[in-house]
Amino acid sequence: MGTENVFQENQEYLIKARELVTAIDDMEDELDQAKALQKRTSRSLSQEEKGLADEVGSTLKNRKIEIEDGYDARLAENGANIRKLQSKKDKKKTERMGNRIESETAALNEDNRQLRLEAKELFKQNHVSAFCNSGFFYCMFAPSGAGEIIRLILLIILFCLGIPALVSVTLSYTVFADGVDKLVYVVIGLSIIIFEFIVYFIVFNMAKVRNLDVVREGRQIRNKVRANDRQIRAIRNSITRDKDESVYNLEKYDDRLKELEEEREDISNRKIEAIKVFENETKQVIVAEITSRRQPKIDSLKEELKSLEEKINAMESKLADMRSHLTDSYVTFLGKDLCTEEKLTDLISIMEEGTASTVSGAIEVYKGED
Repeated sequence: MGTENVFQENQEYLIKARELVTAIDDMEDELDQAKALQKRTSRSLSQEEKGLADEVGSTLKNRKIEIEDGYDARLAENGANIRKLQSKKDKKKTERMGNRIESETAALNEDNRQLRLEAKELFKQNHVSAFCNSGFFYCMFAPSGAGEIIRLILLIILFCLGIPALVSVTLSYTVFADGVDKLVYVVIGLSIIIFEFIVYFIVFNMAKVRNLDVVREGRQIRNKVRANDRQIRAIRNSITRDKDESVYNLEKYDDRLKELEEEREDISNRKIEAIKVFENETKQVIVAEITSRRQPKIDSLKEELKSLEEKINAMESKLADMRSHLTDSYVTFLGKDLCTEEKLTDLISIMEEGTASTVSGAIEVYKGED
């Protein structure tokens, strides 16, 4: 169709152009609505798929936790029973071990009791002070053995260094608070030490030298007591280290502990088996149940989305053809600015009123009015 022929067309040409423009506008609106619906459907599909995945995940997690918690509670109860029974066994063993120690050391303890009574009677009959029969006296004036010698050394350090130092510090904060020559503290310290040695030798002569035979006999008695104490400690240590529990009649505790240990192993094995069954069987059943309940809606949305995609593709293809037809048949001749529904309606009105009989005439009148 030539340009001149188009401009000589009557109003029917413009009417067809307007119908095409209107159809394109309607198609664009319908396409926009279809795309909006496609977007909503796609979002709904994503939400449903996510909901399915979330429900499957949370259900599987909770079911597994429920299984584990059930068995863990039984294991905890079993462990508490084992600890409680073990405590009772240990208490009973300690009690019976104490009785065994007491029984096996009874003769030695009785011998010590008699020896102490003998020593007490010895000092009493010879009119010697009970102080001379004390451990402190023998440590200070007649030490024997490494233990008493070490204690004597510590006492010497206390009396010759500790007490003088304590007195000096006390005086420095009281009597000599304003300060005094250090030599004064040295003199005070030496005076205390000399005084202690004087007292020591006085007691040594009055208590030990005058009663030397009694003190020596008392030492012999104390040595016997010490020997008995060593035997008692040896027996106690031997009994304590003895791993054989058969002498304490604890079989009923051992039998019950064995039962509880077997029960714990059984519970652990059943827990492992239950989890294995869950992973290999129950899990698939749960997934299938949830999927069967929610999958139809997902499939429906997928089908709807597919239908919309096909519809949109068809509409876009048709719209492209309509736009191409509009360009080829109308825009090329009339210009893009006149190919609108409003302007085409104005041109048609001009021709209907008889102001112009051709398209070109209508355009001239329209532009003249502008």
